[in-house]
Amino acid sequence: MLKQYLVAGILLASPLLAVAQDLIPPILEKADSFVEETWSVDSSPKVIYIDKKFASVSDKDGLTLIPPTAQEFATTFQDDLAKITGSNWTLKRVDSLPNSASGISLGSYTGESSDLTYENGKSTSEGYEIIINSNRVFIGGSGARGMWWGTRTFLQLLLAGNGTITSTLGRDAPAYATRGYMLDAGRKWYSKDFLKELCSYASFFKMNEFHYHLSDNYPLNRGKNESWRDVYSHFSLLPEDESLRGILHGRENETLSKDDFTDLQSHCASRGVTVIPEIEAPGHSLYLTKWKPELALAKKDLLNLTHPDTLPTVQSIWEEFLPCFKTKEVHIGADEYDAELADDYITFVNKMSRFINSTANKRSRIWGTHEPSKRNQTIDKNVIIQHWQYGQSDPVQLVKDGYDVINSQDWWAYTSLKNDHMPILPARYPQFFNESRIFKFADKEEWQWTPPDFNPVNTSLQLKSDEERLRGATLAAWNDNGPDASTQLEAYYSMRRGIAVVGGRAWSGSRGPKLVEETSDSSVDFYSPRALDQNLDRVLSLGGNGTLVSWTRSDGDAKEVHLGHGSKGMNYTLTLSITGPFTLSGPDNTLSLDKDGNMIFTADGWEYPLRKVTKDDALDLDPGAPGRIWVNTSSTHKPVKVSTPANITLVTDVLHGTVVFNDGEVVGRFEVFVYGGRNTQFSWIQMAFVAPLDRIVGDLEGLELTGGSNFTGALRPPTTKELADILVEISEAFLIYYKAEQLKPKPTHSSCRATRRSSGGGGNNVTWDDLGTLSLRRLSTPIAQVHITLGARWTKSILTMSNIHRMFETILGAKHMNPTAPTPISMAPDADQNLAAHFFQRAIGSAGYLRFLD
Repeated sequence: MLKQYLVAGILLASPLLAVAQDLIPPILEKADSFVEETWSVDSSPKVIYIDKKFASVSDKDGLTLIPPTAQEFATTFQDDLAKITGSNWTLKRVDSLPNSASGISLGSYTGESSDLTYENGKSTSEGYEIIINSNRVFIGGSGARGMWWGTRTFLQLLLAGNGTITSTLGRDAPAYATRGYMLDAGRKWYSKDFLKELCSYASFFKMNEFHYHLSDNYPLNRGKNESWRDVYSHFSLLPEDESLRGILHGRENETLSKDDFTDLQSHCASRGVTVIPEIEAPGHSLYLTKWKPELALAKKDLLNLTHPDTLPTVQSIWEEFLPCFKTKEVHIGADEYDAELADDYITFVNKMSRFINSTANKRSRIWGTHEPSKRNQTIDKNVIIQHWQYGQSDPVQLVKDGYDVINSQDWWAYTSLKNDHMPILPARYPQFFNESRIFKFADKEEWQWTPPDFNPVNTSLQLKSDEERLRGATLAAWNDNGPDASTQLEAYYSMRRGIAVVGGRAWSGSRGPKLVEETSDSSVDFYSPRALDQNLDRVLSLGGNGTLVSWTRSDGDAKEVHLGHGSKGMNYTLTLSITGPFTLSGPDNTLSLDKDGNMIFTADGWEYPLRKVTKDDALDLDPGAPGRIWVNTSSTHKPVKVSTPANITLVTDVLHGTVVFNDGEVVGRFEVFVYGGRNTQFSWIQMAFVAPLDRIVGDLEGLELTGGSNFTGALRPPTTKELADILVEISEAFLIYYKAEQLKPKPTHSSCRATRRSSGGGGNNVTWDDLGTLSLRRLSTPIAQVHITLGARWTKSILTMSNIHRMFETILGAKHMNPTAPTPISMAPDADQNLAAHFFQRAIGSAGYLRFLD
């Protein structure tokens, strides 16, 4: 039986938790073994053999300039196995792999190179074969990376099988060379340790690029700053040339030194991931113009490209960092510049691309940007275009014009942390990656997205799956709401599922097996805390959902007590017995109570006082924007004073954030004010803090932490009558939406929010009330919270006729339905409550919405 073991505080395996899980991504080609048998880690010798000739191989066709050798990858694999099994493994370099010896063997692929290609037919060093029988495992790579990706498949099989693996014959290779994720570190600082953990996590799902958006600024069209000079901007790397440190604006402590960045790149490369750094210019350049205002246009975050010092200044920054960028390609930004100055823009991009190529022999990437030249100028063809939105670029035309293209189409790829980016339409960016757009691209039931899929509107305008100029795809997480709107870990919560499912689909492509939508959530939930060399879920070693930590002050305790538990991530309930001011700290944040009764969480240098919100606002999630409380609700949001002595309970999950109860009553929550696009739709947004469990100072007398988030009165199973009310209400919604299909304009998500929460605002959109039919009524029972969560799950996956019809089939188990006349549901009031709960769980469990580990 697989042993329990700890990695940075994670309980990675438990016999009680190990159930069958899907591989992400699945193996491209699998053959049935002639003999049914299993390999067991308990009975296997703890030996890894690597072929001597293959050990020295390092890949030349990847993007990193520091490619690990197969030997180095094998050493990392050796460490991973030790962490999983709790045993020491020996790595032996041998002249030839033993055919009869038990253990694990690593070597080169035994077939023809033409067997392992990208979907466009080009050979790749990322392919592998895997052969597992009762006494031996063989992983053969077409290159060092191929062997590495094979070890990721093996580890997933090992974890899912709880230490045993059925006989396996497989051959696998990625469909596309670029399988990436982007994080906006220009509007929020991220530590090196967090970025390293994120690389480790992404590698486990065969992602191979980290697009590091390292400079940017808060949008100028929103916010409270009176002067553009006060608007937040950031540059995440520390120049050694002190003459360039004006771009940092006094935040040298929130940068990575060159040594730090080299360490990050080396760590990511050791797990098959290349860091692609991006320095933005000539747009999003407030970090430059606040330093040198003479270089700005009237819109102060745009560089004046006709100023004689602009190009030399930008080039001097690149000269400073190019030597430490260990990649063959870099990103020069070139996003959202003034279209009236198209020729200046094109000249700038071409000069920068040629400068970087001549200086460091690197290719450049840019964001697709609409720049209509008046002099028939074009971007150089060796510049790679990262398409992100129609109207800015057209991927089909780009390929026809001879450009290499990366798919970051915002409809599927973008998230905007803590805000849906309203009122930008049609692409409202969700708080959390919307995996339903991967499983149902263009809202089509059977269409799982792949990198050639760009256009969700005109579905005939996609690239071919074997298009040679299609590099692959990159998802993106943006911090449009600034540095204080989220914690570092909340970026992970936003991207966690996206990294897994996009990694899976970009690897498999159209030729490989699809992901299993119905079980993908549970598979991601299973693997995410077990992915090696990271603990982004901040799982405690004790596991389970019972009491995880319990401490009571004894007579011998000093005012300062070391608990040593680090942090506990989502979800949790933390009860504190308080007699006076205290500080409870951990590696990620600090919770404190001062002498005046102010309770404050401090994270990433920002303070978040406990603020007054009503119970309804705290617990009754808005279906259109979970966690958001609009400014015109009954909550005051004023700081709350906590009197002592007191027994305080903090309940936390990702959507509600951290809500505080005192004797069972909601006191308030920790939150932050965010501005909507163009200073509209102002709101307060939840902050989901991990529980700090390392050190106590002051008058904290007792502490108890349990797994799970028990929001009192909000999460009980529904009674049969309440379930019937829910289903009847959904039936009404279904009929209303069907009738709305006949009207123009059609109701939008914001209109649904306007009806269900009048404080949300609906603008000029048609609301459901305008249809002259039944409008949704609010349930007055405590189950209202559960009901709204159900609505939010289906709102997340877009209200279309097919999705709503599928929802009904899921809930009712119906094989055939007439969508024009849904039958209201009635159930006997004395029916079995467990049966009601069962139907309810089927309803919400199938929607594929975000669920986080307890």
